[in-house]
Amino acid sequence: MIKLLLLSAFLARAGEAPSRFQKDAALFQAKCAKCHTIGRGDRVGPDLKGVSERRDKAWIVGFITKTGDYLDNDAAAKELLAKFNGVRMEATNLSEAQAQGVLSYIDAASKGTVGPEEEAEPEIADPATLVKTPDEGLAPWFPGIAAGLVCLALAVGAWQLGFHVPAAILLALSAGAGYWSLGGRRHHLLLGNQQGYAPAQPIAYSHATHAGKLKINCLYCHYGALRSDAAGVPPLSVCMNCHNVVRKSAGASGPSEEIARFAAIWEARASTAPPRVAWTRIHDLPDFVHFPHRVHVANNIRCQECHGPVQDMVRVRQAASLSMGWCVNCHRQPKSAAPSHWKRTAGPLDCAACHW
Repeated sequence: MIKLLLLSAFLARAGEAPSRFQKDAALFQAKCAKCHTIGRGDRVGPDLKGVSERRDKAWIVGFITKTGDYLDNDAAAKELLAKFNGVRMEATNLSEAQAQGVLSYIDAASKGTVGPEEEAEPEIADPATLVKTPDEGLAPWFPGIAAGLVCLALAVGAWQLGFHVPAAILLALSAGAGYWSLGGRRHHLLLGNQQGYAPAQPIAYSHATHAGKLKINCLYCHYGALRSDAAGVPPLSVCMNCHNVVRKSAGASGPSEEIARFAAIWEARASTAPPRVAWTRIHDLPDFVHFPHRVHVANNIRCQECHGPVQDMVRVRQAASLSMGWCVNCHRQPKSAAPSHWKRTAGPLDCAACHW
C-alpha cells in the first residue's frame, strides 16, 4: 500500500492526475488503516478482507457515512461494537461516493495477494506474552549475592579470630553486596537514566484498563507511530470517541471522577480560555538522538519491547534505561532471535542511523 501511495505522489509530480483507484487507496489509508487491515487479521476493528461477501454493500456504505447513527440504532453494528470492546469507530465524514470508492478499493485489495510486506500473521493468543520485557533491576543478581555471602562468612571468621576491624569492613561489604544485588541498584542510576520514572499525570489514565483489560490496540490512540517518527499523545477527540458513550452509560452513580474531569475539559474546549491537559512526558530521548517510531512499527517490533508491559501498568513508567548501549544491544540481535511471527530485520549499527 505504501508503494501505491508513493507511485501516486510520483505521478502527480510528473503532471499526471492520480487515478480513481489511487484516490480510493489514499482515502483508505487516511480514514481506515489506523484500525483496519485487509487480510492481516483484526486490529482495533475487524479485518475488512472480503467484507462485501459478508455484508450488504448498501449497509457498508451507510455504516461508513453515518457511523454514529448505525452504532446507536442498527442491531448488526451494535453486535460488532460489543465484539470489539465497545471502541466506537470515528466519524469518517466521507460522502456516499467516497465511501463506495473506499469499498471498491477494499474489494480489489481483497482479491489480490497481500504481498511480502503485508503477509498475514499467525493467530496468537496474546502477542504481549511473547516479547521480552526490559529488566528493570528487580531481578536478583546472583553473582553479587554469592559475593555477599562469601564476605559474610569471612567476616564471621575474622571476628572469631579477633580481627575486629577487618571483620567490620567485610560485614559492610556483605551488606552492600546484598543491598545492590537484591534490587537496590535500581535506585542508583547513571546521569540521564530515568529508568523507573513514573510521574503522576493530571488525569489518572490506566493503561492496565485500556490496553490490558479492554485490549485496545496501542496504535488506536498512538496512531502517529504508524506514519511518523513520534508516537504522539492522542487528542481529546480520540478519547471522547469512546467516553462520550461511557459517561452516558455509567448508570445511576454516574461516571468516575477522572472521566467526569476529562469530559468537563472536553466540553469547555470552545470557551474563551479552554483548559488543557498538561501530560507529563516520561520517555524523553536527548535531542541528538533520532528514534523513528514508524520504522520500528513497520518491522513489527512490539511496543512492550521498549516500553515494558504497558498492558499491566496502572501508571506508566519508564521500564528500560533507553541508553545507547541498550538500543545497540537490540540492534545487534539477528533476525532469527526474534519470535517467528515478527518480520523484524537486524537493526543498523551505523552511527548515522540514529545521530543525524
